[in-house]
Amino acid sequence: MKKVKIGFWLLLIAFLLLVGFQNKAFFLQKHSFDLNLWVTAPYQSTEIYNAVLFGGCFLAGLVIAYLSGLFDRFKANKTIKQLTSTINDQKTQAEQLKTEIEALKTSSTQQMATIIDANPEEDNVSASTTG
Repeated sequence: MKKVKIGFWLLLIAFLLLVGFQNKAFFLQKHSFDLNLWVTAPYQSTEIYNAVLFGGCFLAGLVIAYLSGLFDRFKANKTIKQLTSTINDQKTQAEQLKTEIEALKTSSTQQMATIIDANPEEDNVSASTTG
């Protein structure tokens, strides 16, 4: 799977380089941008290459995607911490219940043994009356 992933990325990079090389004339053209707010004097930027514009837009998209994912990651981490604490609480509660069950089992066996030991005559009497 790792080799397939590396191959995919190499093909993608090769494709982007091919597109960039075949459109070199477009990417090396310079353009300036105008901004007119009707309140102030119109602003005109310096001339920049189209390649720089494309790269800047790509990086801005990466930053926006990272920041939007960052909020979701913080939210997911908070949820994971809450669920982990719930799991730990339930594990401790289950252990307490298991020890309580074991205590009840041992006490009930001791009570049964005490009852049987306390009334051995009844077993002898019932055996002699039946026979």
